[in-house]
Amino acid sequence: MCGIVGVARCGSGSPLSEPALVRMRDVLRHRGPDDAGTFRADGIALGSRRLAILDTSPAGRMPMATSDGRYWIAYNGEVYNFRELREVVEQHGQAIHSGTDTEVLLNLYALEGPAFLDRLDGMFALAIWDVAERALFLARDRLGIKPLYYRHSGDGTLTFASEEKALFSAGVHSAFDGDCWEELLCFRHVAGERTPFVDVKRLLPGHFLIWRNGVISGRCWWDLAERTAAARERAHADPYRWFADTFDQSSDERMISDVPVGVLLSGGIDSGSIAASLAVQGHREIASFSVRFDDPRYDEGSLAREVADRWGLEHHEIKVPTNQLMARLEKASWVNDEPLAHASDVHLLAISEYAKPRVSVLLSGEGADETLGGYVRYQPLRYTGMIDAARYLWTFGDGPFLPARVRKLARLWREGGPDGRLMFNQCNVLPSDLQTIGMRPRSQFAYREETLGRARRLYPGEPARQAMFIDQHTFLSSLLDRNDRMTMGASIECRVPFLDTQLVEGLAALPSSALLSGFQGKPLLRRAIGRRLPRSVRRHRKWGFGVPWNRYLRTVPELCDLARSLHDVPPIADGPFDKRAVRGVVDAFMRGDDGYGELTMALVAVAIWHQQCCRSQSGSFAPVACDIAV
Repeated sequence: MCGIVGVARCGSGSPLSEPALVRMRDVLRHRGPDDAGTFRADGIALGSRRLAILDTSPAGRMPMATSDGRYWIAYNGEVYNFRELREVVEQHGQAIHSGTDTEVLLNLYALEGPAFLDRLDGMFALAIWDVAERALFLARDRLGIKPLYYRHSGDGTLTFASEEKALFSAGVHSAFDGDCWEELLCFRHVAGERTPFVDVKRLLPGHFLIWRNGVISGRCWWDLAERTAAARERAHADPYRWFADTFDQSSDERMISDVPVGVLLSGGIDSGSIAASLAVQGHREIASFSVRFDDPRYDEGSLAREVADRWGLEHHEIKVPTNQLMARLEKASWVNDEPLAHASDVHLLAISEYAKPRVSVLLSGEGADETLGGYVRYQPLRYTGMIDAARYLWTFGDGPFLPARVRKLARLWREGGPDGRLMFNQCNVLPSDLQTIGMRPRSQFAYREETLGRARRLYPGEPARQAMFIDQHTFLSSLLDRNDRMTMGASIECRVPFLDTQLVEGLAALPSSALLSGFQGKPLLRRAIGRRLPRSVRRHRKWGFGVPWNRYLRTVPELCDLARSLHDVPPIADGPFDKRAVRGVVDAFMRGDDGYGELTMALVAVAIWHQQCCRSQSGSFAPVACDIAV
């Protein structure tokens, strides 16, 4: 696991001096504190920071070259089937001298070119320079578990890095793209190739890019819709047995490591299933890590402890004091490079920092909800006809006496129409909310609209499955970005067993009756392996990793002061808003109207991000060190 950077440029000589390349590389030191390297030649500069997971010796140093010196690789990730791929390489007469997957991948690329990607089982973002062809190959894993960003300038120069901050350290301007306002506030994440920075793009999951002579070309090498259509022809006679066996195999593969491994454990069925899977397969001395809250409405610590006790895990718990929240928001925003998109970002970084002295790898339950139908918000989409008939919701849906989920459902049905119900299914802020702060929403999101079209073609007449497909290409991407940044911000690698390729493709091909039957989320998971968990965990209602931000915004002085001054804080003060309306919304929230909580928090997240990532000098911001109450 690493941080990778590089610049490719036409002409002779290296595009960066050694000191400039080192500065670009070392702004990502948190991604790889164990080792570092550079490679410079005509047209290319590559850098790597290494977090040593496999073969912790100097033999794993990157950038790494083939024995003939033609190909050089900088690589971030883990490929779990590298041992069998090593045999393929050795059968072609190429000796492998280290115990790393890096050397295997490099030599496999030398043998097969881009086609080698189809063989890889794992998470990765990689760059390979071909000295003979003066060509740069960039690629990203199927689901986008590992990140890769780039800028292609007018003179043909390509600058790339694992995190945007490294691009800025190399001279790319960190300018906020004001066209992203609506998407940032509604979805909290800019989907697709775009980022909140002008001219900075992300390489899409399942895609590769080739730079040659200043020109870039690329294509999609893995497409879930295509794979789903093919997998439907290989139906599983017993989906429960198939899922249990494949999930156990996935969990076991993700234990491949030469350093200690732990589990991020909430009180939910997803992370609990990972812990149980490891235990029943004989893995011992597994550490588990949980975040606790003083507010019992958000605290699932007792459930996590039940799982830990059931399977003999070495359990650890932390609480984050409220007087550290502002400093931690600033640090997490700097680590993230983009506005914090999820309530638990700060706490994930905190638990990762706490875990680092004990483990260097953590397993997480991300991806289960999107692939197994776990979100409560999918359920209404199974009964669109019935809800259309319940027109009283349209009239009374804003009533304060109704639960928040019912109010959101009524608004989706009233305002969104069939497209909006799917497009904004993941949102707590709708375009109409933006009108309350003087913004004129356009509701034009090209990548999300294209994904909606693909979802409808793949699952005609099945809105719930369409919403799952959309989430797998948008909301899940934001979760994986968060997982990578917050764990790597503490120099920890995070692995996600639910996103094994066989699982993702197989689940996408199953009929909806296997994934969305009954009224409990994830019935397939519950029936296949839920019996391994305590009854209290199985029966616990869907909660998620909730954080009481509404209370924090009202009671933590630094957060309260920032919220009340939002109308005068960049970039909000310069944005497409009415300052008086922004102040009115915040005042209403402070007086107790929770209906404005999500919008207020979204604005706070953007304000803190802009201060740390756009206004500060790239690479010069020192993340705040915080003590954690255990």
